[in-house]
Amino acid sequence: MKSLTVGVLLAGLLCAQVAAPKYEDARAAIQKRDFATALGILRPMADQGNARAQSTIGSMYAGGLGVPQSYDEAVKWFQKAAAQGFAEAETNLGIAYVNGQGVAKNEATAASWFQKSAEQGYAAGEYLIGNALRNGKGVPKNSADALGWFRKAADQGHPRAITALGEMYDTGDGVAKDPIESYKWLVIAAVQGDPEAKQYIAGVDLRLTPKEVEEAKKAAQDWAKAHQK
Repeated sequence: MKSLTVGVLLAGLLCAQVAAPKYEDARAAIQKRDFATALGILRPMADQGNARAQSTIGSMYAGGLGVPQSYDEAVKWFQKAAAQGFAEAETNLGIAYVNGQGVAKNEATAASWFQKSAEQGYAAGEYLIGNALRNGKGVPKNSADALGWFRKAADQGHPRAITALGEMYDTGDGVAKDPIESYKWLVIAAVQGDPEAKQYIAGVDLRLTPKEVEEAKKAAQDWAKAHQK
């Protein structure tokens, strides 16, 4: 798995929502890329045990956002937040164990953190434990369970989980082969901008009749309408 990019980290920070005015001030500063101001707001909150602030500081250290990049520091803050059951930090801590960033690589430990996050309904955690189960990384391979987690993440709009469903229906991994269902999921993921879906979909397209393609596209549209926020 590739390291998280600064762009991904920043996107995660901007998507965070919390009612506390002080955190909202920090979020606004991050949006302006005024990381020094954000850190000045977040650190006192983190020192007082605010798990969201701790996790955000961890992400800033992981991405080098306003601070020298330090995976050791990132892990320290992720651990503090994860110890309080904060799902985002649990996911990021799992990623650190996958990549060996600030900790020794350990796929089993990574999977255990992804599991904790997933059980709280965190989409990234659901996708990542699904991916671990699909590939037997840190846990015994179980494609059927992987499919279940991908579905949960897909219901929250996670593009990579949606692509994974398309791939599994195409290959019959953990589920009966269904090229129309596969194409449906790949269309949904492609619309959401997942590059892997855009690459994969061409091969599935060649195996379908025009009528089947239209059927799959209609199913994708119906799914999208049902999951509009």
